[in-house]
Amino acid sequence: MRNAILSIFLFILTMICVYFLNNSILNLCDNIKTQTEDIELKINDGKLEDAYSESLELLNSIEEKNLLTSLYLSHQEFDNLLNEAVKLSTYLIHDDETEAHASLHLVKYNSDHLKKLQLPSIENIF
Repeated sequence: MRNAILSIFLFILTMICVYFLNNSILNLCDNIKTQTEDIELKINDGKLEDAYSESLELLNSIEEKNLLTSLYLSHQEFDNLLNEAVKLSTYLIHDDETEAHASLHLVKYNSDHLKKLQLPSIENIF
């Protein structure tokens, strides 16, 4: 009887942790999407200094969630997102708009890809 209760408790604890981590990653992806849209508007308006400061905020928000997401996600997926955010800030500081746009769209794509992987579907289960 004790083993059954312990097993049920561990199962419930695991489900709570998965729910929390999944929601955390989905919120991170939503925040990344809104921040990248703001950065894109500033790049289009020619405000590269403002876009650079927002790209640093984006990079900081990604790095803050590094520990949590690295426990739950593949390092490769998250590292791609982090590397593109670093490239974005580097391109913006050197006033390279075309490369900044390319890197910005890769950050958007990677965050959408991470979000798609977290949503349960038949494709993800099998």
